[in-house]
Amino acid sequence: MPSFTLKTPVQIAPLLGEDVHVWKVNLQHNLNSEAKYLLSEDEQVKINRLRSLKHRRYATSMRVQLRQLLASYLAVDAKDIQLSKGEFGKPYILNSELSFNISHSEDQALVAVSQCTQLGVDIECWRELDNLEGLVKRNFSDAEKQQWLDVAIGEREATFFKIWTRKEAFIKATGRGLGMGVSTCGFDLKTPHNIKLSPPEYGAVSSWQCRCLDIGERVSASLIVQAKSCEPKIYHFDPVNQA
Repeated sequence: MPSFTLKTPVQIAPLLGEDVHVWKVNLQHNLNSEAKYLLSEDEQVKINRLRSLKHRRYATSMRVQLRQLLASYLAVDAKDIQLSKGEFGKPYILNSELSFNISHSEDQALVAVSQCTQLGVDIECWRELDNLEGLVKRNFSDAEKQQWLDVAIGEREATFFKIWTRKEAFIKATGRGLGMGVSTCGFDLKTPHNIKLSPPEYGAVSSWQCRCLDIGERVSASLIVQAKSCEPKIYHFDPVNQA
């Protein structure tokens, strides 16, 4: 299996075996006027369809910084990276063994990079939910709903977002997305929120590694990867110092 050595001003260990690097990306970073030309025509068209100026700005920042980050691993120009999507929309790099997954919430984003192909990451900024019990009823597995009854009222918001990011990360790792149905996967509502239920076509639950990512207050983030072990390294991405 090949290795990838990241070229940044900061010394970072090469990406070997089942290593996972998770990058925190600030979507409020001010891009220079030429940055958008790193994007493909298709990317620019999709971004321009977004109605909100803020969302267009965040989407542009996300795609530009993603390309800059991947270019650092692959030692190519950011504009030359060819991105495509799988059958159910999971993005991947053409002609590369490097895998990645992205997630964003408000102005925060995460990019997970690995050589493991079954890789998913999710971040959610906590927000007030009008129908929390309804969301649990529709999206939690039977075992999760039973456990939910024992969760203290004051802990339900935190528990929901921790489990929700687990579910989102899992369906992204499998490549199926929301079409798989988040109730078909299940997690222990008690820390460390290990996976307890998976559709049989995605292997035994023991083949999946789940990690909670410490991102900040009132923010939940999860990483899931199909691997024997997983100890992710978390970094801050600085697009200014990228070649």
